[in-house]
Amino acid sequence: MRKSILKEEDPGIDLTSFIDVVFILLVFVMLAVSFRKEIRSIPLELPKVGQGEDPKGERVEFALLPDGTYRIGEEKIQKAVLEEKLRQGLVREKEVRFFADKTANYEEIVKLLDLLSRGGASSLELAVQGQK
Repeated sequence: MRKSILKEEDPGIDLTSFIDVVFILLVFVMLAVSFRKEIRSIPLELPKVGQGEDPKGERVEFALLPDGTYRIGEEKIQKAVLEEKLRQGLVREKEVRFFADKTANYEEIVKLLDLLSRGGASSLELAVQGQK
């Protein structure tokens, strides 16, 4: 009887499944990164304490009150009236000083600053009252 010796081939490691999983993870990461929400911001340069300057032109003072209403000078008004006055050019080419209470809604502050900016104010000051 004759013995035949067959060469056994080394099957190796099949990487097909591994490569499939890597491509699926790659697609998932690419989609997750593309849906990331962008943050929008308003460029704002805040002065250091004690750098206040005297106004050079006409100044209008605004305040956001804790109850959600607004004050222009000594006049207390609602938001719709304020928006109409800004459209009519209340702050155009004027310096604006803005006061807000520490309990004021941050979203309302940003909205008012945006309205003032679009209203054509020549400069905008964020003011705080000194501690008593």
